[in-house]
Amino acid sequence: MDGTPIGDRKRALRREMRSLRRGLHDQEERSRRLWAKVEHVPGVTAAHVVMVFDSVPGEPVTAPFIEWCRDQGKTVHLPEDEPPPDPLTIDVVIVPGTAFTRDGHRLGQGGGWYDRFLRTVRPDCVTIGVGFAPQIVAELPLEPHDVRLHAIVTDDSGDEHP
Repeated sequence: MDGTPIGDRKRALRREMRSLRRGLHDQEERSRRLWAKVEHVPGVTAAHVVMVFDSVPGEPVTAPFIEWCRDQGKTVHLPEDEPPPDPLTIDVVIVPGTAFTRDGHRLGQGGGWYDRFLRTVRPDCVTIGVGFAPQIVAELPLEPHDVRLHAIVTDDSGDEHP
């Protein structure tokens, strides 16, 4: 790349993507389209236990998806649950991010929580990154600890399912 330290490149991209997300004025509609797609992902359909994030401004609005999961009889865990969920009981983890590549890489908030957590789930646990179509980038600055996800789903019609 350009010789800029990887941490600096990640910070700059996070700033750029946060600004981009704030500029999306149709986030609720985009969120509806995204979750309609996630609900049909075979791993999600078959899951009994789902971990999903509690959205913050700029992320896909998760409340309707959480409600759908519960209506389907699925157990829903949030990362901040007390006590924390046993990672070996989770069938699907829905992961937020500031940017994604189509092949499953993600740029998170910078704390590394998901990278650490995803290393502890069962090998058959499906991991899905969710974001808005403009958050897809051609490449990301990657480090050895960055965990690749099984699939990325956005509000765009061209997404692939795991």
